[in-house]
Formats: sequence, structure tokens, C-alpha cells
Amino acid sequence: MSKLILTIIEFEMPYYHVRVKRTHGRPSIVYEFDLSKKRLEALLEQTKKKGEMFLYPSFEWIKEKDIEDIDVAQTSRKSSHYGIGRLKGKNIFERGKIVTSQFIKKPLSQKKTVFPKAKLTEETLSKNVFIVHGRDHKPMKELKTMLSEFGLNPIVLHEKASGSRTLPEKLEKESEQIGYAFVILTPDDIGGHREHMRKILGANTPMLRRHIAILEHSIDGILNHFEPRARQNVILELGYFWGLLKRKKVCCLLKGNVEKPSDMHGIVYVPFKDSIEEARDMIIKELEAAGYEIKVKKQRKKTTEKKIQEIREETEKILDRLKEIV
Repeated sequence: MSKLILTIIEFEMPYYHVRVKRTHGRPSIVYEFDLSKKRLEALLEQTKKKGEMFLYPSFEWIKEKDIEDIDVAQTSRKSSHYGIGRLKGKNIFERGKIVTSQFIKKPLSQKKTVFPKAKLTEETLSKNVFIVHGRDHKPMKELKTMLSEFGLNPIVLHEKASGSRTLPEKLEKESEQIGYAFVILTPDDIGGHREHMRKILGANTPMLRRHIAILEHSIDGILNHFEPRARQNVILELGYFWGLLKRKKVCCLLKGNVEKPSDMHGIVYVPFKDSIEEARDMIIKELEAAGYEIKVKKQRKKTTEKKIQEIREETEKILDRLKEIV
């Protein structure tokens, strides 16, 4: 696609920008740039429900009581065309079209923006549940099936069309209307403390020679000195959803002895050894704690009956083989 066509497409797309003036914290004015209309509406709706606003660039929550005023501007070009730093926000709200009234109603008696309180119920909870996973797709597929059984809509990033978007843009878009996130930590990578490994693999030491001898027989002899870890993109998305949804709506599923991320205390960790089914009861418990109503009795009965039938069929095959041998 030529540069001219790309420019025309960019100009035709409206970009929305939010300016928040707050009574506490520095800087006193913060911005959120380059939002789509849907993303902007989701941000404001989230603020109504939770009584606080999450701004991605500064990665912080601003409580409603600390918000003095909010304004929305619309431009036909991205924020990068209006400068950098503080000048960018100033130029956008001077040259762009102010469209605050299209999204926020301000009372005539006061300047401050008022967000009506919204009670979080089963009806207002989004049934879209995001699944973050690594290279091991088996737990992801099991969790996806389980959530579908619960009447929820599992969202898996790589199954969604990219539409020429970058991965961060795709992640932001697909996470706009979600109510909960599961992050599956599987031991896809390994890692360890640098100084610890330096001591083990120090040049020309008896320990090194011993490990080389072990290596000749089994690679596991060296790998055992490293910690099994989840992939970096999984940890990054864990932090993203922690900021977007807050801790109560993020659940980590840990496979085997995978290392827990440091400085992540307070997030729910649910361990499993081989199958996500092992953690079914805990998953239901966490979803219910977040406000979801999970009806699984009928489905669990069907699942049990199916497993019993499979066992019967397998037993009959084994008996038939034994008869042939005898």
C-alpha cells in the first residue's frame, strides 16, 4: 500500500484525546491520546462503574474524588502530529474539536464532571473473559472449553484477526470489553540469577568440569540449575491486565513448578499439575467472587457421563484384546 493511501486512511479516522485535571498528584493535568470512539466510551464506562479512571500512559488509577474536570478533543490526525511532551496535549486541545458534551454531561451549576455510580451486577459484568497463554496451548484450549461451558465468551488474542494492527494495538482493541482475565503461566522458558550462574559456570573450575561431564550425559543436569519461567510476553500481559482490571479480576493459573513473578503479591494463584480440569472448582470460586453466576451442575453431569462412557469403551477394547491373546 502506498504512503499516499496510508495517509488518506489515517486522515479519515477520527482520534479522540482525553484531558484530565486532578486535584491531587503531579502532574496536575494528564492525558490519554489516540483513542477510538469505542475505546473512549469503554474508558468512561469503566470510570462510571468503578469510581476511578485508569490512564494507560502514566499507568495509574485516578479516583473520581480527585478528578476536577475532564475534556475530550477530536482530531483527524494522530497525536504525534501535534508535537511531543507537554506541547502535544496543549496543541491538540487548542487546534482540535472539543467534543466533551457528546460523551460527558456536566451539570450547569458546577464545572466538575460527575460520573453516576453504577452498581456492578451480573447483568453489567462483561461475559468476555481474556485468556493469556504461552507456548503450551493445551491448558489454554482446556480453559477455553471450560469457560464456554460456563456461558462465558473466552477471548484468545492469536485467534483474532490482526487487521494490519501491531500486537499492542490488537491487545488494546480486544481487551476493550472484557470483565475478567486468566493468565496461564507454563514453564516455557528458563532463567536464573546471573551471579549464581557465574559461580556455577566459572572458567576452569572443578565445578565447571563436573557440569560439562554431566552435560555429556544429560542436558537436564545443567537445566536443573535454572528456574522454569513463563514467557516474557505472558508476564507483560499479566501486568497490563492487573492495571486494566485490578487484582480482583485477574487470576493466574500456574502449571507445575513454574516460578511466580516477583513483586506480584495479592494476585490469585491457582496451581495445577497436568490439566486445567484439576483447578475447575477454584476457577469457579474465583469467577463467583468476581460477581459471575456460574451454573455448572448440569454440564458437569454431562461431562462425567461422557468420561464414564469413554472409560467403558476403552475397557471393552482392552478386554477384547485380552480375549484374542488368550
